[in-house]
Amino acid sequence: MKGMMIRRAALGAVVAVLVGLGGAPAFAANGTAYTSDAGDTAGKTYFNDDGDIYTVYDTDSDNEGVVGWVEVQQANGSWKAFARVYVGTGYNTHASNNVDIVREGARVKIVACRQNGPSGTPYSCGTAIISGS
Repeated sequence: MKGMMIRRAALGAVVAVLVGLGGAPAFAANGTAYTSDAGDTAGKTYFNDDGDIYTVYDTDSDNEGVVGWVEVQQANGSWKAFARVYVGTGYNTHASNNVDIVREGARVKIVACRQNGPSGTPYSCGTAIISGS
C-alpha cells in the first residue's frame, strides 16, 4: 500500500510538471508599421501583443487621415485581416482596436496607410511582419 501511495505521489508530481510546462501561450513580439511617404511618415500602427491591441496614430497635420489594421497568418498560409481603424481627427490623434488572436504563435502583419476620409482608399501603405514565438 505504501509503495502504491509513493507511485501515485510521483505520478502526480510528473503531471504537475507537465501541466506547468504547458503554461501560458507563446506571444508574438510588439511591432510598428509606418506609412511610406517618400521619407515622411504621416502615421503609424502599433501592435501590442500583451492584450492584442493595435493603435493607429495620425502624426502629420496635413488634413489626411491614417488607417491601420493587423492580419494574422493562418495555418494554411493565408492572412486573416481584422477591422480597419481610421484616424482623421487631426494631428497627434489615435484610435485603438482590441482583437482576440487565438493563433498566438502565428506571424502578425501590421499595416499603416494614408487615407483621405473614412471611406477613402488606402495609399502609401507600409507594413511590418512580426513573428510569433
